[in-house]
Amino acid sequence: MHPSVRAKMGSSDSGKGGSDVATPPPSRTPGIEHSSSPSYYEFVIPQVLVGKLIGRHGSFVTHIRDKTNAMIIVRKHPTDNKMKVCSVEGTKEAIEKALKMVREKFPLKRYPEVTLEEVHFTPPISPFSLIPDHLYLKLVEGINNDTILSCLVAPNHLFMQQPTHPSFPSLNVLTNCMNGCYNDCQSPMLPNPIAPNTVCAAYSVDGWYRAMVLSSDPETEMSYVKFLDYGGFAYVENSKLRQIRGDFMLLPFQAAEGILANIRSKNEDGTWPEEAYNVVADITKGAIIYTQVADYTEDGVPLVLCYVVVGPTSIIFLNQHLVDKGFAEWVAMVEDVPIPCSSTDATQQQESDTITTKPETAAVQA
Repeated sequence: MHPSVRAKMGSSDSGKGGSDVATPPPSRTPGIEHSSSPSYYEFVIPQVLVGKLIGRHGSFVTHIRDKTNAMIIVRKHPTDNKMKVCSVEGTKEAIEKALKMVREKFPLKRYPEVTLEEVHFTPPISPFSLIPDHLYLKLVEGINNDTILSCLVAPNHLFMQQPTHPSFPSLNVLTNCMNGCYNDCQSPMLPNPIAPNTVCAAYSVDGWYRAMVLSSDPETEMSYVKFLDYGGFAYVENSKLRQIRGDFMLLPFQAAEGILANIRSKNEDGTWPEEAYNVVADITKGAIIYTQVADYTEDGVPLVLCYVVVGPTSIIFLNQHLVDKGFAEWVAMVEDVPIPCSSTDATQQQESDTITTKPETAAVQA
């Protein structure tokens, strides 16, 4: 984020001799304008004039300290390498005297770039780029994970949510809070260039969602992102990405990515026909899916076996179903794969109709 700089006051120079002093604005609290409590006042000065301000071996700032009891500290400007930030610290009276001495050394008529206007810098908010492992809600090995489909990237490439997890009911609350925050206020943009793996708030179609930037193109000003709570990928304009508040990072990311184990498309180029998408979408709509982790890809994505509950006593093994329909073929034979016993009340199937809303994303074929 580029820190915002707000000028608090203008120069009081009359134009007659350049010797008038820009003084700090009066306190907002009545009765303490001349308080002796410590304070500070910041202004910017060009880098090329810093040496003149400090003086030989610090002679000028030392002279100011001796005369006014005000300390002058020069530090790096947060966004402009050609400027420095000068902080004057002391009582209000000491600051006024110090600014008067600075103005005498830098008459406004001769040094118009030294305005002595007070500036305030909003502290930068660091974007989240290194994500702790506990923030990801993962599929657990060795059990049937009760899941629902939240995004269909390809017939064998799914994103799933876990509606029985204790954190799941908080997702709607988080989404509403994010929409209220980012729709109503000027939230900070992401710093340029946008670093890969930065977690941010991304606007997609009708709302704001937590997302991770996978790559960013400064020429097109577009970023390729992955949605962390609903799954899927999309290209999003950088202008629609915002820094994410820390309290919006407390809920674990709800979308767990998975690739159907031991099958691949029968098409040589790896693509899937539209009918295969429709088959998976129709079977999984409003259904609980018992998901088992069989293995992992080299990138750490779970290879899964998915059993779709389509009725009180009917379960479809999705991996096998795509093979039976002629859309996929086995990569390696799966032997003795058990059909899991039902561990989820059938009433949850109806609940899942209301929890599969997801942001529209650009589908990527696995």
